[in-house]
Formats: sequence, structure tokens, C-alpha cells
Amino acid sequence: MERDREGNFLHEKSLSEIEAALSNGEVLGDYTVWSPKEKRFVPFVWTISAGNETVNNTLAPNCFMCHSSVIGSQNPYAPSSTFNMPLLSYRLATFKLRYFSGAGTLSSGIATLNPDNTFNYNLAFDADNATAGLQVDGSFIVHSNDMHCSQCHGGGWDDFDGDGRITKLDFLLQVKDLRYLQPDGLKEAKVWFFNETITDGNYVSSKVDGSLIPVPKNVDVHRWARYVGDGNVKGCVDCHAPVKHDYIGTGYFPDVPSLIPSHDFAKGNAGPAFTVRWHQLAGSASCERCHENPVGLHSRAFGPAAAEHLEKVACTTCHIPKKYFFEAKLIDWTLPMFVVSGDSNGYTFLGLTKNVYVGGDSVNGTPVDVALFPIRDFSTGEVVWKLSAANAMGVLFFADNSEGTFRPVIPRYLAKVFGLSYDLPTRYIIEEVDSSGKPVRVGSFGHLVLKVKSGVISQDSDLAAGGWRLINALPNFIDVDQDGAFTPGVDVQITDDTGLDGSPDGVPEVNTQREVSAALSTVKKVVSGAVGRDVEVKLIATAIPFGVSHNVRPAPEALRCDDCHGGRESELQGAVFTRKVNLYFPFDPAVENSTAFVPKVQRTLTEYAFADWTRREIESMGFPAAILDYSTVKVEVDGEVIATRAQTEEAASALGVSAGDLIAAVAVAPSDNPFKVLFEIKEPLSDYGVKVVNGTVTSKVVSGNRLEVQVAPASGRSVVVGLVKEVAGSGSSAGVSSGGGGCSFSPSGPAGLLSYLPAAVALALLRRRRRLSG
Repeated sequence: MERDREGNFLHEKSLSEIEAALSNGEVLGDYTVWSPKEKRFVPFVWTISAGNETVNNTLAPNCFMCHSSVIGSQNPYAPSSTFNMPLLSYRLATFKLRYFSGAGTLSSGIATLNPDNTFNYNLAFDADNATAGLQVDGSFIVHSNDMHCSQCHGGGWDDFDGDGRITKLDFLLQVKDLRYLQPDGLKEAKVWFFNETITDGNYVSSKVDGSLIPVPKNVDVHRWARYVGDGNVKGCVDCHAPVKHDYIGTGYFPDVPSLIPSHDFAKGNAGPAFTVRWHQLAGSASCERCHENPVGLHSRAFGPAAAEHLEKVACTTCHIPKKYFFEAKLIDWTLPMFVVSGDSNGYTFLGLTKNVYVGGDSVNGTPVDVALFPIRDFSTGEVVWKLSAANAMGVLFFADNSEGTFRPVIPRYLAKVFGLSYDLPTRYIIEEVDSSGKPVRVGSFGHLVLKVKSGVISQDSDLAAGGWRLINALPNFIDVDQDGAFTPGVDVQITDDTGLDGSPDGVPEVNTQREVSAALSTVKKVVSGAVGRDVEVKLIATAIPFGVSHNVRPAPEALRCDDCHGGRESELQGAVFTRKVNLYFPFDPAVENSTAFVPKVQRTLTEYAFADWTRREIESMGFPAAILDYSTVKVEVDGEVIATRAQTEEAASALGVSAGDLIAAVAVAPSDNPFKVLFEIKEPLSDYGVKVVNGTVTSKVVSGNRLEVQVAPASGRSVVVGLVKEVAGSGSSAGVSSGGGGCSFSPSGPAGLLSYLPAAVALALLRRRRRLSG
């Protein structure tokens, strides 16, 4: 946070150096920001004036941010006079004042900020008046709690405006206010501070006194004192506790010959689904840390199938069956939202932000989506795939190949493509302001006063009357002639034709043939002009499966057998898997048939199909492939063991065996390096053999139900190694077949599992096997 990408201290580079680089056409990414007003990159200097000094203004969080007793004692539902400012000062310092180096001190509650950026320290905390400066004692430092975490991550309230209801406005008031915006709220409808008086109509027995108590709609049982008891309430740091580690040694903290605290926080363990890599997961939070013997706990529900279910299904899938809040269901960058400051006479363009389609049902609740995520056991390194609770979120964007490969068109180009006319219908947001132009804040939390409208801005009565400001608006025309104004007959108006469900919703979208064609050609014109050569532009439709892990409901509200199986024990025919999910709005058939439209995922899928699509997408990133089975296969490449699991029928035909005789197979991407395959199944391996395509088995070691095979690959070819059942008279008693004729697997096949990878990453193909008979 203090050095640039070349290792230099950020605050040491002067303004003259940054300006000189800009004048030479060089954009220093660590020292410049894009100015929407000036339409160019401008210097950002990492220093700030504080009194008579110029000080380093890089962000260096101090201990008080997470351990101040002032913050730790805050009540999330207290009146604003005792709640708002200490907790929110960190965000005020960073987002509004850009006073990064002072954020920690300001947010600790130990001082207030003077107009000249100096601090006015609260001497009530001074524990030693005889010593110069402010000396705090141990009582000022406390264990971290939810209030400390909320300084950065936000809290997430359901009835935020205090009107006794849960509405989309409660969601909007938080995501549009930097005081309260929390990252997970947008993507997984996380509510951390729930109103206990708004309930779902169900009752559960309190674990405190056995009485029946109503279930809050946005409960998380870990935080529900009436259900689990005051002493058992858990918070952020209970699940995301710093990972314990041994004393690092001299040089790091040489004066302390004991264990030192770790600040490497445990994170969720379905990270690969949203590009959090395993080495960043810091030990990984998991339910099993507290809920030991999960198989025993679930024996009453699943009987003898408890172990099988827990191997295949993540805890969150059953225990977060629905949400009663709102979340992003589509991020549409093909028509980004304008950030503006405007009145009835016009607006000033300030930038772009994502155009979010919000979904949710606060009355009946919204079933949570499901996805297949790879989950790593950090004690063994094994990777297993489980059906997990998720939010299926669609994403639309334009991509250009100005850098060789197709990448999303950057916002400053999109800003030139679209325009906003006050005389054409659109969706927009206004906020109430006082006579000085500052936003009006009301209620216990001091929330903004916002209105979301659809219509013609020039006809808005609130803006005409004054006291309101336009802050967001969707562009409503494509500026084909690039003159900044709507020209009838030349520019293309963007209209509201449909929504996620196929019906008009008051939100304009780029989806007709005319709109898409005009947008593509204008994006091409703008980008080509900027880079000095012709580029190609495409419209990409894809999705992001975002893991859901908060708002765990009481056990009586968990999913039941029929929810998944639909009354058929051996099939997944329940609503959890058969209901449909819409990932984006429909396009004209001519658009969908165009080569410029690239649908990486279908618009409408069943939940089961979406889960399988998620698996294939994650596998294409290079993660081990998936299977829902008891058998295990491990592949060791260059000394690293990667556990891999998958389901497919393709390996059988590649190896020249019947599907019924194939027990397990692995495919390793082209490499010159020998590798080991470790097969392990439930029965002893006396009845099995090995087949190889594009490689040679150099050794086999059998021990009980474990087989270790050493393989030398054929150079430049994908190697397939199969474990097959021995068949009498087949002539394959040695169980080894080498060579073979260049098998290949297409990702568009039945399982789409085997793509050629840039490195020697092992992918496994296992076919589900109930039991082998001799």
C-alpha cells in the first residue's frame, strides 16, 4: 500500500515528475487518475498538507482500526448521535477526503479532524498526563468485532430506513452511499444486522429456554441471541479468525521470543469461482471448524446416505435455502449507468458505474441458486467439488481486440458511445439536497433520501421544484455522429423492450438489432480512433457464480429431500434443480444469430444446468475437474499432488474400452515431464488393469486398494491414463497399453472437460461407479 509497482515509495515522486511523464505520453498507473471533467489522466500525488507539514498520504492501517474500544462498543441500531461518525470516519477519510494516512487515526475515535488536516485528540483517553503526547492504556485495545470489520466491509441492514418493511429502497440506500456500501451485499444479499420484528411466519424452539420464537426473515442463526443464547452469538471474526501459525523467527519481530499474532484472515473456500486463488484463502473458513462430526449430526436427516450427501453437497446449499433481501442478478455494461450531478436545466457528467438489475422477494423469499464449486481441504490438499449455494449473476459487456485478444471495452470509450437526452425516456435516480446543495440525511442512520424513476427527465416535477439533484441516469441514445447531442434520424434511441423476465420494466436496454448494430459500430469507431487502427468488437453474454455463505437459517428451515429429489430418490428432479434462472434479457433473433454476439452461457438455464456450466467454466481456468463419487484419483506433477475429480463418458472411447469397464481415468495436458497417477478406490485392486494413450507406463505399484502408476508422456500430446476392470480373455492381463493414436477431447463434448491447458495441469475423468463385482 506504500510502494509503486517498481518498489518505490509512492509519496516520494514529485508532481513535476508525474506531469513530465504525462507530457511525454506516458501514463504512470500508480500516480494518475482519470478525470471525467477534463477527459484525460491527471496526476495523483501521494502526499497531503497537514498543518505546516507535507506528509506521506499512503494507506497504512493502524492497530486502532480493528482494536479500538470506541468502535467496538458501537451499537448498529443505536441513534446516529452515538453510532454514525466514529464507525464511518474511515470511509469519510478515504472516499471523500482522500486522507489515506489519517484514516486509521480518524476512524479509531481517538481524535477528530481539523480543517487543516491536523488532529484534535480526545484527552479523555490519555492515561498518563505527565508524559507528552496521548498515552492510551490497555483498556483502549479490545478484541476485534463486527463493528471493526464494518468500517471497510459495511454491515448490511434489512430495514435500513426504519419503516417496518423490507424494500428495494433499503438495498439502494446502502449501495448508493459510500458510508454504508458493503461488497457482499450487492452479490449475495448479505444482511448482517437484521430486524427481529420482521419475521417469515415460522417458529422454532429457542435453544435457550425451549420457547417458540418467530424466525426473522433475514436471520443468521449464528448472530441470533434469542435462538442460540447471548454467550453463543458469533460474529465476523469467529468464522474469519486469523489463521494460527508458528513464530516466524528473528528479523520479523526479534524482541518477542514467542508466538506472534497472525493477521492472515480465513476466507471462504469456494474462491476459484470468483477468482480468489487458494493461496489467498488463508486457511479457509468452514462449518466443520465448529460443527464437528457432521455425518453424525445429519444421520437423522439422511440416514445411511449422510456421508454421501455431505461429500457432494456443501452445508450452505441446504442451510441457506432462500433469501429475503435483494441482490444483483445482472450487471449490464452494454449500457452503463451515468454518474452525474444535474438539475432541471442540465447535468455535469462525472463518470460511469455498473448498471445493476436487482432481484429478490422480501415477502416470500427468493430461492438461492446452486453451483458446483471446487473446495480445498487445507489439511490434506485434496480438492473436492460440491453443490454450493450461489447467486447466478449474468454479465453483459462489449469487448474489443485492440490489445490482441478480446477484452472488455474500457469505460472512457463507452462514455463517448452513449448519450443522455432529457427529452427521451430513461431510468434515473434523484437525491434530496438542502439549500447549500448537500445531501439531506434522515433517520437513525442518517441515510440519503432517494427516488428511482422511469420517464422523461425534463418533465420531472421534483427537479423542476428544486431541492432535488439528479445523480444517476441510464443513457438513452447511441451517439452515432459523436456530437454529444441526440440527432433524430442519425443517432439511435435506446428503448425499453424487455426485462430479465421478457417483459418491459421501465429500464432501457441495448437488445434490438438496430440498437446493437449501432452500438457495435460506434464502439468500433471510438476505439479504432483512439488506438489508431481498426479493431473488431463483440457483445459478450456470460455469468458469474458468486458463492453465498451468510444468513444461515435455523435447521427446521433447511431444504427437505423432495426439494432436491422431487420424490425420486435416485434422481435430482426437485425444484432446487429444475427451476429456471434468467441470466440476461432476450435479444432480437437477428442479434443472437450474429457472429458479433458471443453467448458464453445460455440466457435461460435450469439450476442443474447452471451448476454444470459453472463447473466447466472453472475447469477451463485450470482447476481440477469434478466428480461426485467416492473414488479418488490424484495426479503428481513435478512433485505436486493435485487431487482431481470429474464425470464423463469420453475417456472410455478414447481408451478403447466399454463405459462399463472404465473405473477411472485422468488426462494430463501436453508436457515432457513424467508424472505419477495415484488411483484409490473402495475395493482391493486385484481385478484392475491400466491403459494409456500417448504415453508409456514405466512402473506400477499396487498396495491394497491403492495403485501408483509412473507415466512417461509422448512429447507434445495429451496423455490419458485409465483404470479398467479386467475382462477374462481380453488379452490385457498385463493391464498396460502404450502408444495410441492422438486422441483429443473437445470442450463442446458431453461434459466439456478436457481443454488443452497452457501448463501441465492434471484433469481427471471419473465415471460414477456404484460397486464392482468380480
